[in-house]
Amino acid sequence: MTDDTDIKPGDVALDRTQGRPVHVLEDTGQTVLQWSNENGYDLLDNYGNSRCGATAEDRVFEVVYCSSIQSEPSKTYAMPESRLDRVETEKADNGRQVYDRIVVDVLDQLFQRAGRDDEQAVAVLEQYATDAGIDADVVDEARELAEAAQLGGEA
Repeated sequence: MTDDTDIKPGDVALDRTQGRPVHVLEDTGQTVLQWSNENGYDLLDNYGNSRCGATAEDRVFEVVYCSSIQSEPSKTYAMPESRLDRVETEKADNGRQVYDRIVVDVLDQLFQRAGRDDEQAVAVLEQYATDAGIDADVVDEARELAEAAQLGGEA
């Protein structure tokens, strides 16, 4: 499975076959082949996916259509990355994807709590985040924010 896609949970993308916007809910962590085998449905046989040149190695994302305020989403869809064109909404806000904002915020809060409870917990949390594959710059930013909040007296 390739990890070079820039699609992350929280992103808005366009379904290339329908031109409709979707909200990316989850990276399944699976390739098309893995997802197809686990779910008993061949994503490569899907007409829309085949039109986009999906391959067995494409990553699969769970998405929901979000094209109309009148129609509430009723189900999610598994889509290969080749079917999705990510809308780079973050360009209007200094280039940070929604997913990265959430990760920094959650880690900041965890570092603050860990710092209040036990300094050893901060080191463990930092190691856990690094081991989980979170970008080191994101971990550093969150820790710095937590330290600044503690120095500033925020709860």
